[in-house]
Amino acid sequence: MAPAVTITDVAYVAAPDGALPPEPVIKLNAMEAQWVVIPLLQHLLLFDGDHLPPFDAILQSLRSSLAATLATHAPLAGKLHYLADTGDVAICRSTGGGDDDDDDRGVRFVAAECDADARRLAGDEDHDVHTFERLVPELDMSLLPAPVLAVQATRLAGGGVALGVSVHHGVADGQSLWRFIEAWAAACRGDAPPAPPVFDRSRVSLPGGEELARSILRKYVPDLPMVSGRTPPRPRLFLSSRFGFPTAPMLSSIATRLDCRQACKKTACSSPAGRSPWTLTTRSG
Repeated sequence: MAPAVTITDVAYVAAPDGALPPEPVIKLNAMEAQWVVIPLLQHLLLFDGDHLPPFDAILQSLRSSLAATLATHAPLAGKLHYLADTGDVAICRSTGGGDDDDDDRGVRFVAAECDADARRLAGDEDHDVHTFERLVPELDMSLLPAPVLAVQATRLAGGGVALGVSVHHGVADGQSLWRFIEAWAAACRGDAPPAPPVFDRSRVSLPGGEELARSILRKYVPDLPMVSGRTPPRPRLFLSSRFGFPTAPMLSSIATRLDCRQACKKTACSSPAGRSPWTLTTRSG
């Protein structure tokens, strides 16, 4: 029987007031537009050890540090919209604080519980793909406007923790996502943040400009705002696991272990067509 996963809470984490970039709309360029047809990119990190903080403390630290990270990554708190008047697809920022409209609520943050064991999930020769999929947040990205980012923290049996991230592939690739996680980890530890990303679209100059991006959208995603392009979406789920946490206050232990960027960056770039999209990277220490 597959392990049960129970959602216990759903909250929204918004970017801090005054942290949003000056551009309320960030249009996808031609390099990004081609990925709208494959919207979902998912990453899963498994943590296990004898000195993890209580799960409630982990949730509190993850949420507060995510809010701090969104100060420099505010577009991730927005949604991807189809602009029918121009034919563009763009990130429209979240203003935060909305009560009824998810556009104004930021990043969806799911808390859950699962009776699976982190070491078994990471160590099984035949990966439990069904459970992996339930440890990352569900997002419907088949219709625009669609969320850009969602996260899920799950308490595992034996005190382990799973952290799942779903991001729209039209907005971020594997390396971009891990640069965001590095910044999130620094906020968890209370370290100085890394250099922030740049959202100045004028720095990306492509022949054809915005019209080239629109032509790509018309070709590969002709049914916008429905994301039902001519190539069926293929799931992309990457998994990393960490064991043997050092004693550390609150979430700083987990944040320290979010420095698995080298292994994960390699994993995120090594899933060619025809290969299983579920790739396990295990690091000890």
